[in-house]
Amino acid sequence: MTSSLSIALIGHGAWGEKIARTLGKVSRARLSAVCDPCDAARERARVAAPGARVASHLDQVLDADAAIIATPPESHARLAQAALEAGLDVMVEKPMALSLSEARRLEQTAHDAGRVLMVGHILEYHPAVVELRRRIVDGELGEVRVVVSERLGQSRSRHDGAWWSLAPHDISLLRFLTGHAPARVALAGFGGTDVAAARIECHEGSLGLAHLSMIDRQKVRRVVVVGSERVAVFDDLEVERRLTLIDVAQIGRGRLDDVVGLARGYTPSAQSPAAVLDGVAPRHWLTHGAGVGIRVEPRAPLELEAEHFVAGVLDARPVQSNAQSGREVVAVLEAGQRSLERGGVAEVALD
Repeated sequence: MTSSLSIALIGHGAWGEKIARTLGKVSRARLSAVCDPCDAARERARVAAPGARVASHLDQVLDADAAIIATPPESHARLAQAALEAGLDVMVEKPMALSLSEARRLEQTAHDAGRVLMVGHILEYHPAVVELRRRIVDGELGEVRVVVSERLGQSRSRHDGAWWSLAPHDISLLRFLTGHAPARVALAGFGGTDVAAARIECHEGSLGLAHLSMIDRQKVRRVVVVGSERVAVFDDLEVERRLTLIDVAQIGRGRLDDVVGLARGYTPSAQSPAAVLDGVAPRHWLTHGAGVGIRVEPRAPLELEAEHFVAGVLDARPVQSNAQSGREVVAVLEAGQRSLERGGVAEVALD
């Protein structure tokens, strides 16, 4: 087994630049090449990564050990497929594909080739999220009753709207935190595709609600897990208090029962644009400053994610956000798209 992993970075846009900088901090990782068809991106790469070979075509960098794909989503499946077929281990940004058939093909190719295929569900490596999952598994929250996600702000990305651009985070978090597989999705869009509301039911009974917006003036990155004994708040914009635990008594059991009841009866398409998650949105029932802040490791999730990928390849360890999880997220996205287009609830095809 080699002592370091040579990595070809495919895509040197804004996110690719962050990955390139991060790889310089990861032990046993070596950025050997950067590939981008854009002249300006390649010029930036020559300055940012002077030790790496810079190329315009994928076939010029397939002599690396592994590839990290950070291109626009419509090219994820094609580039990941080519890298896997060339014998490289691959980390591909989310979503891993834009159709379930593409995702299945990638998963099968990686399996047949014996290669690592990891999907960049970065929040699964966030120290606050990892700590939250540990506490859920240990039973500190009691029974998880509902997970409410709010991902709002103004985004330059317009790939197929809020659902495909933003929801991969919240779908992967629902799976990661509850350990449950999504079964059904109901999705509604407001004002085109820039705002969406989703209801995701899991086979094991967990429920997730999400409010997604690419045009909101207020930036929100919050996930609230309502348990039978405690409520947990993960707020990625609260630098000093990213994870908070609140005893049910501080909110009131009756009040939380009402929130859970509203969540269970929530129908996305029945809401108005001004009332997305109305009554369930945490701003209606959470008291600012309540609860106890939980100290978490102050490390960047992207660095932890990259370390995990390198260890998965060099040490032959199973990776967390693997091909199966990536495929299941795509299955939920595709089901949500069917719900949006046809109305009603769409079943998630997990197999």
